[in-house]
Amino acid sequence: MLKGTVEDLSANRLDVEATLSLKSNSIIVTVETKEGYPTSYSYQITGPDDYKKEANNLKESKYTFDKLNLNTEYSIKVTVKNKANLTKEITKTIKTELVLEPELGNLIPVVYKNNNWVVVDTTKDKWYDYENQEWANAVILNDGINKIAGQELNLETDVRAMFVWIPRYEYKIEGPYGKGGVSAESPGEIEVNFISKDVVYENTNNSGYRVHPAFTFDSQELSGIWVGKFETSHTTLSSLISNNLGCSNNNCANADGLRILPNVESLRYNNISNSFYAAQSMDNRLNIPGDLHMMKNSEWGVVAYLSQSKYGINKEIAVNDSSSYLTGGGDYVTNVAQSTTENITGIYDMSGGSYEMVMAYYEPAYQTNPDLNLQWGSNESTNWAEFTQKIDSKYYDSYTSTTPEEACGGEICYGHAISETTGWYSDYMHFWSSTNPWIDRGGGNSNNVFTGIFASGFNFGEERSFNSFRIVLTPVA
Repeated sequence: MLKGTVEDLSANRLDVEATLSLKSNSIIVTVETKEGYPTSYSYQITGPDDYKKEANNLKESKYTFDKLNLNTEYSIKVTVKNKANLTKEITKTIKTELVLEPELGNLIPVVYKNNNWVVVDTTKDKWYDYENQEWANAVILNDGINKIAGQELNLETDVRAMFVWIPRYEYKIEGPYGKGGVSAESPGEIEVNFISKDVVYENTNNSGYRVHPAFTFDSQELSGIWVGKFETSHTTLSSLISNNLGCSNNNCANADGLRILPNVESLRYNNISNSFYAAQSMDNRLNIPGDLHMMKNSEWGVVAYLSQSKYGINKEIAVNDSSSYLTGGGDYVTNVAQSTTENITGIYDMSGGSYEMVMAYYEPAYQTNPDLNLQWGSNESTNWAEFTQKIDSKYYDSYTSTTPEEACGGEICYGHAISETTGWYSDYMHFWSSTNPWIDRGGGNSNNVFTGIFASGFNFGEERSFNSFRIVLTPVA
């Protein structure tokens, strides 16, 4: 004869499952019990160096261990007891998140799902996983467009600009060609550790790592930067008309048409001052928290190095060989080999597409012939760049020597993807001079030795039909 009520029988079963989720340096434990009428939950975490913490006999089925070390493996044990005094123990191991939470400001976080970009709820949804080369993406919406979590985006009508988060990191290049590299033509991995913005040190630490310089903006230390996902484009302006942006200050109306979108023609044929002031104007006219500006050479380097780490593609990026200069190669969904991650979450057009002008200037150029009384930004004879005054130093990288090994304060320019990575993948490297004091990166769409994420060229600062630029957003106050 079967004794006991249904409730009693259930009490003698205890079916338990525990899930672990990460948020920066916290581990969130969620327990689900199907039957068994649990009466108490106990949580224990152990880690390196005899680290241990317990929370016993709690009533809550959810518990958070916080203030943990980043990039560290922990063991979680959950013990559940029911009213029949049955206990169930589950032990799981998890490694803390390596990436600090991206600083969104008023950017809208998105994830690519079911062939569409979808707005995510960052408190519930997983929207990045750098361990699996899935970088965080976010967008600026067009005026009058409002979206909530779960809604799909139409990139053509809803979105003005797409950005990708580059978290703050320290890096180390083992030997001349990276970890495991045998030659410049076949370089290896750049070692990267994600770090908090509280981690600051001069030069190298005891393990030989350097904090990448792109994470210092003026005097402010950054937790990361947002990088334009594609080369910059425009809603109306043609790339066949010289300097048609017409931007000579930071409140230029034509900047309202700037876009950062896939599968459109990049905006070209504007000199470097037009491009610089257009980016500045986009910042001022959109009133976005942070600082929108034209990409510096060090900021190009911070993307290049992450792409060459275990968190990126870690091999040669395919060339955007679109003869029409289409961003993302014309179909970014299928052209993921052109991305820094070899998937849709990465940054495109960094190998091929247009030659990208970056804000990096050989400072002595305009002083070479003092009798000419040239303006800052000029080469040795002409103000092709057309700056009328020197800009704030936080917006450009200054080089003081034509020898890359001495160009930054008498030593190599660490992190700039210049001297440390010379010739990687046989990418063309040509350095600045008094004649050509400005730098462009990535090469063009011709798919030759001039092309690649480690390629570097030079220019007068003038408008050229194959030059574009990229925009960066730094989350500063």
